[in-house]
Amino acid sequence: MKRQRGFIITVELILITTILVIGTLAGVVAIRDALVKQYAQKQSREVYVSDANGQVLGKAVDFDEHDAPRIPYIDRTLPPGTDGVQRNYRVLIGVRDDRFTSREPVYYSTENCTGTPCIKATSDERADSYDVASDGAAGAVSYLNALQGGPNYGIGRDTSGGFKGYLYRETSAACPFTPDAVVSRYISQKVVPGLPCEPVATSSGGTTTTGTTGGTSGPNIVEAYTDCIVGTDLTGAIIPCSCPSGYTDEGDVINAIDAEIQNSVNVGVDATRGFVKDLVPLQVGTICCPSGYSLDPANLADTVAFAILVPSIELAIGTVGSVDAKIQTTIQAVDDVLNNTALQCVQDGVAPPTDSGTVVESSVERTLQLHLAEPVSSPNDQTQNALAPFSAPFQVNLPADVAEDSWIYIPPDGEG
Repeated sequence: MKRQRGFIITVELILITTILVIGTLAGVVAIRDALVKQYAQKQSREVYVSDANGQVLGKAVDFDEHDAPRIPYIDRTLPPGTDGVQRNYRVLIGVRDDRFTSREPVYYSTENCTGTPCIKATSDERADSYDVASDGAAGAVSYLNALQGGPNYGIGRDTSGGFKGYLYRETSAACPFTPDAVVSRYISQKVVPGLPCEPVATSSGGTTTTGTTGGTSGPNIVEAYTDCIVGTDLTGAIIPCSCPSGYTDEGDVINAIDAEIQNSVNVGVDATRGFVKDLVPLQVGTICCPSGYSLDPANLADTVAFAILVPSIELAIGTVGSVDAKIQTTIQAVDDVLNNTALQCVQDGVAPPTDSGTVVESSVERTLQLHLAEPVSSPNDQTQNALAPFSAPFQVNLPADVAEDSWIYIPPDGEG
């Protein structure tokens, strides 16, 4: 008789196998839950910055003095050096809700930070170390750029017309204008509602920065024609209106700062929360200047926003009791948060007016070594700035829910 092979499955073996399988499955589930919770808690501690379209800019490595997250941007667009080695450099970029910031300022030879941008060399404390409050030896120098042994980087004016800022990089070429010709500098870390651009004036003893407090009157300055400034009614219908004879429409100037005006309008609307429920601002219409004149850019966004919000407030609470008192109180609340001045036109070829203000000593000395600054191009589109694809308002992720049965989305790692 042929010997049988195999083994006998007993009840004890079935029981042991069942216990091992169930225990293994339970252990795997416990490990999975623990890993998910660990990632969720990690995500709760980490801060990721994204734009209005949900595009992730990167993970914050720290926060500046205004609690704005800072992310490292890696510039991979530089050509190889003379030794044939490709080098990439980091730059720390602060991200506020409406714009980008950097430690280093960018310099211009024309008013309002327009024209050709230039930037100083890295670790140049003697040339310009004045911060946003004009305190010496307190800012305007980024040591990360110096530690890398590469070019200097800074946020300058957004040439597309907005004020989120563009990223610029130092080149080996000399600046086309001398330090004596510096008229303004874009210092993005300033806390201001509009462009963080401040005027700079050179004197025999060095260079000083002054504060612009608005326009004044004079033979080359006239009031703008504002009868058509309100462009729509409460229903959103367009109000037809045009400039009188001898005047020109300043729509190109207004369109160039549309984002700034909208930001100022939002600030003003927030100030009315305690007085008016869900204020709907009217739209900007037409502002006119005499032929040969242009709108004074000083505080223009805040001034236009204020001019739009006043009739919006009057229409919104026109049927409420104690109308006059409530309107005046609400308008005053808006005036307190907006830097409102007069809408004025300046004769073409004449510098916009400024009050003398308080002049403070600055470190932008005549020995300042400026180099030409070039835009840092996007790695995906060489024709646009690296920061152009991102749209305000910017935001950060909220802490994740760590409930046991919740799946937590973990964004992919990014470089910004």
